[in-house]
Amino acid sequence: MTLEPVCEGPTHRFAGVRNVLVSVYWGAPRAEALRQRIPWVERTVATYGALGLLVVVPPDAAGHLPDRGFRDESRAQADRFRDHLRFSASVIEGDDVQHTLIRTFLRGLAVVAARGLEVRFFRAVHDGAAWASEQAEPFGGPSPQSLIDAVEALRARGPGG
Repeated sequence: MTLEPVCEGPTHRFAGVRNVLVSVYWGAPRAEALRQRIPWVERTVATYGALGLLVVVPPDAAGHLPDRGFRDESRAQADRFRDHLRFSASVIEGDDVQHTLIRTFLRGLAVVAARGLEVRFFRAVHDGAAWASEQAEPFGGPSPQSLIDAVEALRARGPGG
């Protein structure tokens, strides 16, 4: 597995594995974090022609839901890369009230920002990675184990910045 660091901060870590952007969130980042991933997205589209997302919210995530700036930037990028973004797999590992709110928020964002995009939600990284790998494979995507390893590598480093 070749893990390409994309962006990190006190609430998140993003890294690329072939044509899948792996994002681990411990809290809500600012919109600037999303803008920092654009160069990776552009390079990935040029190389593979398509890309996907694997988003993980660990059980120890805390804080507020993403603000309007984050939501607006997410929508703008979904529109900008609509022809190349193929799927989004979201893994929300916690079962408390906070994680239920996150799950609801992400489902709502998917409805608004991801028109026509294949979106699935999972409770375990293994399941999300298996589905994401299956979706990415026609475009040269990584194996499920590569995605699991990427999540674990990002998780092990914890939030930073």
